[in-house]
Amino acid sequence: MGKKDEDEGLDKKSRERLEKLAPEWSESRCPEKLTLPDLRLLLEHFPPLQDLIRAIAAVPSGDAPGALAQETTALRERMDEAEAAQRAAEEELARIRVELGQAHSECRDLQKDLEQCSAATKQLLQTKQSLERAHKSLEKQLQQTQQELGDCRAQLARSGSAPAELTLLRKDAELAARLGLADLPDDDQQALVQVVAVLAQRDNLERLWGALRERCESHNRPAPAPEQALLSAALAWHNHNWRTLPYRLIDAALGTAYDFERHLRSRQTPTGETVGETRLPGIADGSGKPICKALVNTH
Repeated sequence: MGKKDEDEGLDKKSRERLEKLAPEWSESRCPEKLTLPDLRLLLEHFPPLQDLIRAIAAVPSGDAPGALAQETTALRERMDEAEAAQRAAEEELARIRVELGQAHSECRDLQKDLEQCSAATKQLLQTKQSLERAHKSLEKQLQQTQQELGDCRAQLARSGSAPAELTLLRKDAELAARLGLADLPDDDQQALVQVVAVLAQRDNLERLWGALRERCESHNRPAPAPEQALLSAALAWHNHNWRTLPYRLIDAALGTAYDFERHLRSRQTPTGETVGETRLPGIADGSGKPICKALVNTH
C-alpha cells in the first residue's frame, strides 16, 4: 500500500500532523511534543516506523542480549565439560599406555622364559637320548661281561685251579691294593668275577699299566711274564665290550728308531734314538691312538 492510499484514510488535520512529524523522523530527531495520538498516527500510517517494527519483530528471540548471554554461558559450560572430558580421556590414555608397556614387558619376559624352557626341554631330551644310548651300551657290555665271566668260570672248572692272573693278585698284595682288589673272596669264581669286572674298565686298565710301569722304573727291569700276562688278560676283558674297535698292545721292535709319539723312554736311559729293549708294551685305543706309550730303553 502506497503513501497516497495511507493518506486517503486520514482527515486533513491528521495528514498535516503526519507531514510535520515525518521530517523530524527522517532527521532522527525526537519531536518535542510527541503525544499518544501522534504515536498512534505514526504506528498506523507512517511506513518507516512500520518497517522498523517489522524488522525488530523478525529478529529471533534467542538473539536478544539476555538469551545470547545465557547461550554463551551454556556454551562455555559445555566447552568446560568437553575440556574436562578430554583431560580425563588423555589421563585414561596415558594410563592405558603405561599398562600396555607393562604388558609388553611381561610378554618379553614370558617369551624369554619360554625360550629358556624350550632350550631346557631340548637339553633334557638330548640327555634322555644320551642316557638311553648309554643304557643300551651298558646292557650290551653287561651281557658281554657275563659271557666272559661264564667262559672264565667254565675254564676255571675245567682246570680245577685258579687262573694265573688271580693267583698273581692274591700273592701280590701291593698291586692288588693299587687296583682296588685287596679283599678278594676265597671262592675262586667270585674272586675272578670281581677281577674281571674291575680290570675290564678302561680307567682301571690304564691304572694297571701305570702301576706296572712304576715297578719297571723303580726296579730297573722289564715287566715279568706274569705281569705282562695280567696286562694282556685285562686288555682282552676290556675288548669284550669294544669288539668293533678293540684296544691292542703296542710293541717296539728292537733296533727300530725311537718314536716319541708311540714310545716312552725309560728314566734309566735318558738318551739314545734306537730302541734297545721293550720293558712294558703300550696300549692303543680302537683308532690306533696310543693312550699308554710303550716303555723302552734306548741306546
